[in-house]
Amino acid sequence: MKKQLVGLLMILGLIACGDKTQEQNTNQKPVVKIGALYPMSGDGANFGEAAKDTVKMFFEEFNKKDHKFDYQVVFENNQLTLSKQASLAQKLISMDKVDVVISVLSNFGAVVSPLAEQNKVIHFSVATDPAVSKGFYNLITSSNPESEADTLYKKLLKEGVKKVDIVVVNATGPESMVDYFKQRAAKDNKIEIDQIYHVNADEKDFRLMLYKIKENNPDYILAQLAMPTIDIFLKQHRESQINIPVTGIESFTYLTNKVLAEGMWYADAAPATDDFASRYQKYTGRANTDYAEYMDFILQMITFGYEGAGTTNKEKVIDYIQNNSNGQITAVGEITTEPDGILSGHAILKKIVDGKEVILKE
Repeated sequence: MKKQLVGLLMILGLIACGDKTQEQNTNQKPVVKIGALYPMSGDGANFGEAAKDTVKMFFEEFNKKDHKFDYQVVFENNQLTLSKQASLAQKLISMDKVDVVISVLSNFGAVVSPLAEQNKVIHFSVATDPAVSKGFYNLITSSNPESEADTLYKKLLKEGVKKVDIVVVNATGPESMVDYFKQRAAKDNKIEIDQIYHVNADEKDFRLMLYKIKENNPDYILAQLAMPTIDIFLKQHRESQINIPVTGIESFTYLTNKVLAEGMWYADAAPATDDFASRYQKYTGRANTDYAEYMDFILQMITFGYEGAGTTNKEKVIDYIQNNSNGQITAVGEITTEPDGILSGHAILKKIVDGKEVILKE
């Protein structure tokens, strides 16, 4: 009888524990899992570090407010390698079961886009190539690349430029920028695009190319390069003592050593607002944001979509973002929402002064 009573009490205790656990789970908020693919070591590690700090800063503020969902962000180090990007994206989607993937750079975003579409996972990419936003589940956050190309073109006209040579890396983002610039130049034929040099992402010797450019003698060189080739190109440009100035679209943002572009101007994506830049510097101690504002922008759109839609249904979240985000004030200022999944800020001109990026007021 005693054994029976003990057994009955144990059973009742287990039932009570089970009910309590169920009640706790019911009270917990649904978790939105976010996977971020960034370089966390080697070339571009500063961008990964900036993004990671921004996630911490963003959610420290966000979690002070009432919210319907909790958000968990997992970083994966793609080491700026496309093959790693593919395998890590697959891991985040298949094994970690993320709801959202964040990528950076057009050619890396292009790897994720078809996987996101196939698996119905929301994908935000800091990209300029509109092809990355192809499909329902893919969205890109940047400045309108056509606007950036137009901003660069108009500045070149003011400089009295008649002829340019272009050096472009074989990657979808820089190539799309060149395409937009060519389209803009074709509208009035005031600037001649003479020679276009295509290089691989691992190119280390530009000396022969620079010799040819010197012989061709354009007014400007448009260097559509990313990390680490932009550092190598500008270093060899300086060593070659070529007096032809260099510019580009976004290119100097990717410089590890910005002194290499001292005194040079370029077109860039929408910059961080004064408010974000101030908060970021106070939080990290760093004045250079390294595009951290775009991680904040994306996190704002993710939380805006989920909290606004009030559901974890991804289709409804995307619809809410597409239909309600136009005109929102973000870390890059007011944005424009295009129907094809492009959320963009407004292009600007910058100049490297004392090794730092300074916005040109024109």
